[in-house]
Amino acid sequence: FRMGNVLIVDGRIVSIDESLSSVSADTTVIDCADLFLFPGFVDVHVHLREPGFSYKETIASGSLAAARGGYSAVCTMPNLNPAPDSAEHLAAQSAIIDRDACIHVYPYGVHGVALANDETSVGNPDFIQPLAEHWVDESVRWIKTVKSY
Repeated sequence: FRMGNVLIVDGRIVSIDESLSSVSADTTVIDCADLFLFPGFVDVHVHLREPGFSYKETIASGSLAAARGGYSAVCTMPNLNPAPDSAEHLAAQSAIIDRDACIHVYPYGVHGVALANDETSVGNPDFIQPLAEHWVDESVRWIKTVKSY
């Protein structure tokens, strides 16, 4: 750990230094002398039970709780109804995430009989291809997000 000053502009850290010389007189100063600054945490196993079980947890309530605890990204388990076992079902979940999440939420998908809604998905390239393309896009977005911190 090191002591220092943090300059935040438009919600982003732009400088961490022992002294900040280029700060204007109208800058808001917050004394954090006894506090620690960490990057946002990532939880790779959460249960945001939407769609299908919103009476247990919603993406809005779960992502807000995660944010309050210092998490900037979570990966949500696929035990949903319908399970994210097709591009269509994953798109429905992604639409809720885009609408309601206050942090980055990355959904896991299902491949196999155990959770899949349709046994024809097992080993079917027509099923796997659109999901794989979506997950690659999401992974690239996630990597870019993590690298920006």
